[in-house]
Amino acid sequence: MIIKILRSDRRVKTIFKYEITNIEKRITILEVLDYIKNYLDPSLSYRSNCRASICGTCGVKVNGKSVLACKTKALDLAENNTLLIEPVDNMPIIKDLIVDQDEFLEKLKKAKAWFEPRDNFEKVYPQDLALFEKETDCILCGICYSVCPAFQNDKNFGGPINFIKIFRFWKDKNDALGDVRIEIAKENNITSCIHCKYCTFSCPKEIPVESDIMQLEFFGKQKGIIQSQDNFGFGFNFGF
Repeated sequence: MIIKILRSDRRVKTIFKYEITNIEKRITILEVLDYIKNYLDPSLSYRSNCRASICGTCGVKVNGKSVLACKTKALDLAENNTLLIEPVDNMPIIKDLIVDQDEFLEKLKKAKAWFEPRDNFEKVYPQDLALFEKETDCILCGICYSVCPAFQNDKNFGGPINFIKIFRFWKDKNDALGDVRIEIAKENNITSCIHCKYCTFSCPKEIPVESDIMQLEFFGKQKGIIQSQDNFGFGFNFGF
């Protein structure tokens, strides 16, 4: 198999080619990168940690699809026995496959992506947890952020991951902020979402990201917190 890797030092981008034989079905993209670094080119730079789809650090783009390298089998994405591995989009490249996540993390702070406890806790039942259980699976990998085209029109858009976190805590009855979370969604320019569902399709944890955004936006408009807009084309309210 031919492995092409787009490498960069912030100034020059070059595609390097490597050849690996006998790639088995179980071999992941991360194992391919490890092999190249250990045996072919020790200068290759990329991020990895847990190797179990928990830490979210190993996001890369493979043949145009943004994935977690540790979770994705190399043969599943190979085209004509070739893989093109690139850094994810919407974040500046530091070196090779490592991207700068500072802006992405700063936007998370603007979303108040943490639990604000109420003074008096209510009992939590399974039906309560079911409202936001899937959203708690988010590992902050940033893949949804990297595939989002809304940044092309609005650089101040919070990004899909912000609204996952806002939704998760908004649905938690022991969170003190309550509908203030909708105000926060508005401040994060939630109406700039074009409802393309790329975030939902790309999420390695299968979180219904666009559906969460729809619920936040619909509730905000019903309550008069978010102003209704006439949307056309890709921005219509019901997604694809």
